[in-house]
Amino acid sequence: MAENVKEVILKDGEKTLFQIEGNAYTESPNPIVKLLAAIVRVIGKLFGWSMKTYIVVTNKRIIRVDKEKILWVIPKNIIVLTLPKNSIREIGYAQTVRFLIFKTLYFRLQTHSENTSISYNGTVEELNKIITQVTDLVIED
Repeated sequence: MAENVKEVILKDGEKTLFQIEGNAYTESPNPIVKLLAAIVRVIGKLFGWSMKTYIVVTNKRIIRVDKEKILWVIPKNIIVLTLPKNSIREIGYAQTVRFLIFKTLYFRLQTHSENTSISYNGTVEELNKIITQVTDLVIED
């Protein structure tokens, strides 16, 4: 589980089921692009710049958080979006394989207005459990 996202304020009776920290630098499954993004991330950390993306799922809602910091601790941009259950059209995962050995899993969430795809570091079985939890949250009355 990723670090606690302090921008998410839980309502009464609400608890965090899980959260996913995604790669905010690239969504590409290409290992060369990932390497370049990792280099940009390292250079950014040296100069105090970082970006993070989270999906936080509670027992009542789904929240997307995008954070950017400068000088290691100063918030530059923060976007917190609550995704209403009735706006979610699709939930699932994607798996990409490049050069026969580089596999990347993505948690995918499509709403009426945007597509969210966050890389997931784990197994397909773990990702399927997460998708089941989100689906149960979305379809409950």
